[in-house]
Amino acid sequence: MVAVLDFIFLQNLKFQFFGLIGLALVIIGGYLRLKARLQLRKKAGFDNLVSTSQLQIVEGQQLVKDGLYKHIRHPLYLGEILRNFGIVSIFSSACGILLVMIGAVFLLLRIKLEEEMLVEAFGPDYEDYKRKTKRLIPYIY
Repeated sequence: MVAVLDFIFLQNLKFQFFGLIGLALVIIGGYLRLKARLQLRKKAGFDNLVSTSQLQIVEGQQLVKDGLYKHIRHPLYLGEILRNFGIVSIFSSACGILLVMIGAVFLLLRIKLEEEMLVEAFGPDYEDYKRKTKRLIPYIY
């Protein structure tokens, strides 16, 4: 919302070059989010796509280590971050980028909580998976 208001009132509805980059980020981020949710639903044992957004371990849950999850442990959160940066980039909003950065910090805290839950639920299997994959960015972080 801040990005849209910034675009309307501070930038006088003028799109910048960043808008094209933002559009690409929205598409890539949206794809990652949807693909990750579908994988969780199909392979981890979640009943529906909405339940994949809740921080929980479901009965009979399996650890997903293939597909997107073969490369990074949290493709859904990467997609969320990319999509959010894409939205504020479309509107070239510095205020929006600041808020997305703050939101990304909260996602990193959520990742920490989620990984603690997964270690408790899957033990050494998840610890081994952590050693073999990065959190958000393949080969980097």
